[in-house]
Amino acid sequence: MELSSVIATTGSSVVFFRLLNAGIGGLHIPESACRNSWKWRNISTSFVHSFITAIWAVLCFFRHPQMAEDLIETHSVFSHALVSFSIGYFIYDFLDMVCNQKLIQSWELLFHHIV
Repeated sequence: MELSSVIATTGSSVVFFRLLNAGIGGLHIPESACRNSWKWRNISTSFVHSFITAIWAVLCFFRHPQMAEDLIETHSVFSHALVSFSIGYFIYDFLDMVCNQKLIQSWELLFHHIV
């Protein structure tokens, strides 16, 4: 996968998750989550990322079964795109947490996203 494709996929992922989060904000929030609606949107966005990448990872192995035998040297453009998509999510979530949560409450997750 070329660098320009990686940047485009990662950037598109950041934009996708920003729009998704905004869309989730327009949905009905359960009464129990109204006290911290940002957290509700953040967790919902995280769930969508997990759901998409879980299906995508299974499809990677289905389309390129050699990866099951050698996870280090074997990859496909499809699996590389999955990594770029996830990096975009981690960038989005990092920025979302920096803008909407106190550092003392989120430093572990921020560190997790950097790693």
